[in-house]
Amino acid sequence: MPLNWDMVVKRYTEQPYVTTKTGETQRVAEVTETALIMDLPGGRQSVSRKKLESAVALIEGGRKIRTVSDYRQMVADERPAYAWAVLRDFGYIV
Repeated sequence: MPLNWDMVVKRYTEQPYVTTKTGETQRVAEVTETALIMDLPGGRQSVSRKKLESAVALIEGGRKIRTVSDYRQMVADERPAYAWAVLRDFGYIV
């Protein structure tokens, strides 16, 4: 099932935190039509909707994204730990 962005908006508006594989928790400051905006120690950074949708398409096509490194190699080196956490929150990664 493709990534439902309305569900992403709802989830991170109601519960604005992601927890990475290493247990680091960060706040999602905002969800726009094109990205999740993370409130990180170095400032706000985005996780692209387009990249998340690309990852979901790969997973649905049979590719395995099990680790942050897999995401970085197969999709993008764009805040892979947080993107991985989002995919896990929505059940694409177990």
